[in-house]
Amino acid sequence: MPRVPFADDAVPAFAKAPPAILVAGDVEFFVAEAAARAREALASGDAEVLRFEDDASAEAVSDALLNRSLFSARRVVCLDVSRLLGTETPGRLLAQALEGWAKGGSAGRREAFKHARALLAALDLPPAGDPAENAEAAARKVRKKDEAAALTEILRELPEEKSGGPAVLKAALRTLLERGENDGTVALLTAVDPPAGVDLLQEIGARGLVLEASVGENAEAALRRLASALAKEREVGLEPAAVGRLLARTNGEPALFSAELGKLLDWAGKGGRIRAADVESNVEDEASEDVYGLFDAIGRRDASDSLARLERLFDGRDVRQGDRVLEKIDEIWAIQLFGMIVGEVRRMLLLRSRLESGGRGGFDAGMSYPTFQARVLPRLLAPVAPFGRSPFDGGRGTAHPFALYRASQRSARFTAAELSRALARAADVDAALKSSAPELETISAYVGKLIAGA
Repeated sequence: MPRVPFADDAVPAFAKAPPAILVAGDVEFFVAEAAARAREALASGDAEVLRFEDDASAEAVSDALLNRSLFSARRVVCLDVSRLLGTETPGRLLAQALEGWAKGGSAGRREAFKHARALLAALDLPPAGDPAENAEAAARKVRKKDEAAALTEILRELPEEKSGGPAVLKAALRTLLERGENDGTVALLTAVDPPAGVDLLQEIGARGLVLEASVGENAEAALRRLASALAKEREVGLEPAAVGRLLARTNGEPALFSAELGKLLDWAGKGGRIRAADVESNVEDEASEDVYGLFDAIGRRDASDSLARLERLFDGRDVRQGDRVLEKIDEIWAIQLFGMIVGEVRRMLLLRSRLESGGRGGFDAGMSYPTFQARVLPRLLAPVAPFGRSPFDGGRGTAHPFALYRASQRSARFTAAELSRALARAADVDAALKSSAPELETISAYVGKLIAGA
């Protein structure tokens, strides 16, 4: 089911709004932020706004959805429907329930109860069932039997759910959707990470509107805003360098960043402080590595960064080439990687020979990209006799202009002789890698000599 990216202009005016609007996403902070902006837009003027918490009576919510307001011609009913839509990751719900319980206090208990109810619904376990039996069944289904005792403790304290429950709410929402147009009531729903294929979600998409809340185009700025807001809310000091380190360690993935940030805030506690070193100690490095990062380090002739990046390329993490995740074959990964490095050296040498002429249309490393496109790129892409095509046309088509620009910058820092020597050594290194030579050490030695110009 397609979703519309959230934007202020994607929220219709109340008069044109469908009976239900769902704001969904994989990070609760951004879902709540987008929902607040949607609520403000829908309620502008004299609309009545009713906001229901997770433990609200199903009958009260149903009544608000299906009956007209006595005080206003327009009503916006706000509620979270994550539990109604279910989840594909009950194991995570269990972990979140236990984490909330460990925090203690009223806020921690509310969080634990919310996730515990969602866990029972996801696993189709009766909320009114025996706490120990439910906990044992849930822990067994998510393969975390050791957590059964802790979950039993939560379920024993779980307040009895007010009458009606999920079935009543689903029926009310379906009735609202069947009306086709809003008759004075709009349900503004939120859900975090709802699974695809759920009937109710598809019905909302077909008869209502689903808005996708995400970090937007500037992901780093959005995640820094998230970190600052949550740290302030929890009264925890958070150094900017720590946020930068967390962005790197989580590869800037919003859901992973948010989850690890939550753990760090719990670890620091009220009045605590999170430093970059704390991130290093508490967060596993999940970042992928980009081969182009190695190429850039080689182009800067930075031996330290180049060798550090080589180590990361061999430590089992995902490897990218720009936006494309590479399919690594473990048995021959060293040969694959070395082939890419040699391919870059070959391209740098070819560019060096094509750009050495200077004069009008010449290249220098400080040239801007637009200038490169206007003055240099046409010459690089011109067909070469007798082949009738550019030497930068490959099996996947013409090289991307920006890739040629960056490779040209890298090549400008080497002489043609240095690159030629490196290319000449490649055959011996390739043979060594195929003869059980130590992989990382062998490639590191090759890169080190290339940077040194030896």
